[in-house]
Amino acid sequence: MTKKKEVSGPGSFYELLHVHPLAAPEVIDAAYKTLRGSAKPGLFFKTGDKDLVARLDGAYEVLSDPGKRTEYDEHLRGTTEGKPIGNYRLVKKISEGGFAETYLAEHIDLKTPACIKLILPRESRITPEDVRILENEAQAIWDLRHHALPAMREFHRLPDGSAALVMSYIPGPTLEQMAEDEDGNRTPLHPELVCRITDRVLDGLRYLHYHGVVHGDVKPSNIIVKENSPTVVLVDYGLSLVRPTRKDAAIGYTEAFASPEHQSGLPLLPESDFYSLGLTMIYALGGDLKRRRVPTATPDPLTEFIRGLIVHDVTARPNWEKMDLLKELGDVREKSFGRRRSNNATLLDSYVATDGKKQRRSKP
Repeated sequence: MTKKKEVSGPGSFYELLHVHPLAAPEVIDAAYKTLRGSAKPGLFFKTGDKDLVARLDGAYEVLSDPGKRTEYDEHLRGTTEGKPIGNYRLVKKISEGGFAETYLAEHIDLKTPACIKLILPRESRITPEDVRILENEAQAIWDLRHHALPAMREFHRLPDGSAALVMSYIPGPTLEQMAEDEDGNRTPLHPELVCRITDRVLDGLRYLHYHGVVHGDVKPSNIIVKENSPTVVLVDYGLSLVRPTRKDAAIGYTEAFASPEHQSGLPLLPESDFYSLGLTMIYALGGDLKRRRVPTATPDPLTEFIRGLIVHDVTARPNWEKMDLLKELGDVREKSFGRRRSNNATLLDSYVATDGKKQRRSKP
């Protein structure tokens, strides 16, 4: 690979050719030919022009070769852990999704924790589409504040053309992690604990829907049960839509938890989030997602509540105008467990992880 000293500075190969770091190969080729042609030898060829030609050739040699360009882009991205991004420094990777990696970070001066989402290269490349998904996530809830939502803090453009989203850090396991044992096998959670978690998620969805936001990707891995707290946080707004209309197509979906209208490419409604929440409850209870079956041991009122959420016809599902779902869930809990509410003990009181072994108490 061409030595970095031939062209100094972050992103300088791209800057030299006057192209964006996400530029297609055809754009890089056209830019190089245009600039190279304007600097070709002539009667008035200058020493500076010779240097420019050499630098253009060096940049093009790297950016026109897929392998060399990938290596160069990785050089620009640098290492992950310990890497500074704005006022923050990456500490360790928390998770990796379909298009992004999430890191625990620390404010360089304040030493306070934060969460940073970085775009994960697809086939060694950052795509404009992925950048737009991250932008969408930031814009969807930038000004919203609720205990069930992460707080958006900063959005950074990076030298390699990608971006980084800085959010509040939420310590605790995801619902997906809670519903699995140490070997990755699914194990059901207590129905009352599932109700408590669902209550918190519904509270967050009510706030989102009131502000015109459809989450679009409610699923176990996007629900964090906060440590030392009776709350949960609904994360990942990359597929969210703000005040969607009939013309707004969904950005994407997670097939196992997506509503029928979502998978058919139809407009999303708040009721689409309810369908995904119903499937999430089935997952947490240890039910059959493919057949949409609630476990037989589940109390009947809770089973009927879930079945109401996963009706195929979106117009037949409950909505905030027809029903107060939080009150309805309270009724379900009273019928099923003899109480509408639990005390303010942390949700993890019913699910304790010690020495890598997960334990569940019989009642939350």
